[in-house]
Amino acid sequence: MNAERYTEEELYKLLWKKAEEIEKVPGAREINSDPFLPSYQVFTACFGRFRDSDKLEELVKKFTDLSRKNRCFCNDCPRDENKCKRDVRDCKAKLTNNELRLYFIIFDKIIC
Repeated sequence: MNAERYTEEELYKLLWKKAEEIEKVPGAREINSDPFLPSYQVFTACFGRFRDSDKLEELVKKFTDLSRKNRCFCNDCPRDENKCKRDVRDCKAKLTNNELRLYFIIFDKIIC
């Protein structure tokens, strides 16, 4: 996929999809290890440094916030850390939306 040319919109959609998959802003490691994505350098050539890019402001804000919430959720988890892989997506999949509401809907009203 690296030999292809991409529009800015295509790169944005690919980056958004990857961010949704991993629930955070993807870095070079996540992008370069995905065989279905162009290289990290292709993304930075288009957008520059992700966290400084005006074009990626919404993506960075949303997935930085989600990543922060996930870390707090994981830190508060009562499971044994020695048995847990600390993949918050596994834990979240076992809960209902109502059970997740505290962290992922009203999180900004609580202190982490």
